[in-house]
Amino acid sequence: MRKLTASKPRMLLLGISIVAILVLLEWRYDFDFSLGILYVFPVMIAGSVLTRPQIVVAAVFCAYTRGLFTADETQLEHTLRFVMATIAYTGCGLLIYQVTESRRVMLAHYARLRFEQSLRRNAQEQLRQLAESSPAAILTVGALGEILAANAAAEEIFAANGSGLTGRQVRDLVPMFDDALRLPEEISGIRTQAHTWARRADNSHFPAATWFSIYGKGEGRRLAAIVVDISDEVREREQAHYEDLVHQNRVFAGAVSHEIRNLCAAIAVVQQNLEKHTSLAGDDDFEAMRKLVSGLGHISTFDLRNQSRAQLAPVDLADLADELRVIIGQDWREAGGEVVWRIDPFFPLVQADRHGLLQIMLNLSQNALRAVEHSDRRQLIVEPRVEDAFAVVRISDTGHGVRNPSILFQAFRPGHDSGGSGLGLYVSRAMAKSFGGDLRYVLVEDGGCFEVVLRLATADVDDEVSVPS
Repeated sequence: MRKLTASKPRMLLLGISIVAILVLLEWRYDFDFSLGILYVFPVMIAGSVLTRPQIVVAAVFCAYTRGLFTADETQLEHTLRFVMATIAYTGCGLLIYQVTESRRVMLAHYARLRFEQSLRRNAQEQLRQLAESSPAAILTVGALGEILAANAAAEEIFAANGSGLTGRQVRDLVPMFDDALRLPEEISGIRTQAHTWARRADNSHFPAATWFSIYGKGEGRRLAAIVVDISDEVREREQAHYEDLVHQNRVFAGAVSHEIRNLCAAIAVVQQNLEKHTSLAGDDDFEAMRKLVSGLGHISTFDLRNQSRAQLAPVDLADLADELRVIIGQDWREAGGEVVWRIDPFFPLVQADRHGLLQIMLNLSQNALRAVEHSDRRQLIVEPRVEDAFAVVRISDTGHGVRNPSILFQAFRPGHDSGGSGLGLYVSRAMAKSFGGDLRYVLVEDGGCFEVVLRLATADVDDEVSVPS
């Protein structure tokens, strides 16, 4: 288009020059024949660069100029010849205009096609590179369940060992995909993700996370899928669950051992009193009972602090709150409530076991959610503060509060109606104590309020600093 625009002045100059030459020839020489046919050429040249109205004007001008050199004609003949010449010149000019316009449109269309093809090739190349460099397996499956295409990661994940996956039946690798392809074609636009078990070429199984979609109908039906081997993730998650379970069991065992020691100490005092006021001193059965109590106390000497302290590490409360927000946020939104986080992102690090502290916070959050179930305003507020060498995390809600706080931290406490065992707060407090801190209930005018007391990470673990009351 720019080339045609640039040549327009030259084409017009050429057309005018031809008209001028024809006029000069007819004025100079008295030809016995007419040069009128030659006037069509400047009109045709004009037709390649001018618009339709301009072509008509050029045709009228050429027809008029031609008529100036025609003699021995009546006025009627002159007029008819002028009209016929104008029509002929205009027709030729418009024909050239249409040919030129068609060529211009064709060239523009061709240029657009080349541009689109270039974009398509670039997109295909980018997609190819993306698929080949992706760490996830990418599969395309045909209507009959045969694998049409697979990237390098798929060959590696499914351990094809150079034999290739193309042409194999997907049911031998991911049976769920074959089942999805067998769904009725009326169910269209399937886009979903699922966890399933996949099978490698050596028939070993592995857990997989999949994202797939189904499109097309009949023989053109296709399934496009992304498959990720999550064996390491599952293994790490199960290992973390196992470690959490072991840690909680150790905490619970330590807390129960502490209670048993207290009972043994009380029984020992009762024994001493009985010896002073009764004639049981020296009795064989009484001495046997003394030994049994002493042995039970010895068995219960489980030092929870020493067992748990080795697992402590600095924990960022703001970072922990972000993780907790993801876990509990949906439940509170579905209940019509909100969680207010008043945690400074630069709050000092605390000393705790991250998973254990997360369990404590999660337990308190779930208790608060049950407490606000019948409240008009459902809100949970998490706000930490610093007291000496400790961080005190206050977790308050707008629920009904606790009617009898004295039994709140008892194991298997009476009146527990949350559907659990009544050990949640008991174990949570034992875990907090294992961090060198505490978990306590604070009386407030409205709602319930718990405080988790934790040592600051800057504090010396071996320093005997009393927990703030």
